[in-house]
Amino acid sequence: MKKLILVLFVAFTLQACTKDLRLVKQQDTKWELSDWPGKTLPAAAKATLNISEGSKIGGKSFCNTYGGNAVINGNAIRFSKIFGTKMYCEAVGDAENKYYADLEKVTAGKVSGNKLYLYQNETLLMVFTKL
Repeated sequence: MKKLILVLFVAFTLQACTKDLRLVKQQDTKWELSDWPGKTLPAAAKATLNISEGSKIGGKSFCNTYGGNAVINGNAIRFSKIFGTKMYCEAVGDAENKYYADLEKVTAGKVSGNKLYLYQNETLLMVFTKL
């Protein structure tokens, strides 16, 4: 009986995640990086992630603006062809490089409330808050 309940719980959880990312795919959404596990968010700058048309990303990476592609399939999400402007920003340059690297590592995501959680497999990489 316990196994059946666990299986049903996992099935409902995965279904909820899939539905949430489908909504992100169907609607243009704007997010701000609010939690970055294992890394320090710069105090004087913000990073944003805008997802539009379900296949385009863009935003601000602490200093520069960036763009790229997104592929969303169920709760799987991948970002590719990320490009950005090249202004020199000494105070946040290291954080910006790490931000781009983490975006390229993303393999899955989910939305819960007003938060977007991005993962590499089971590891939480970033948490964004809806704007």
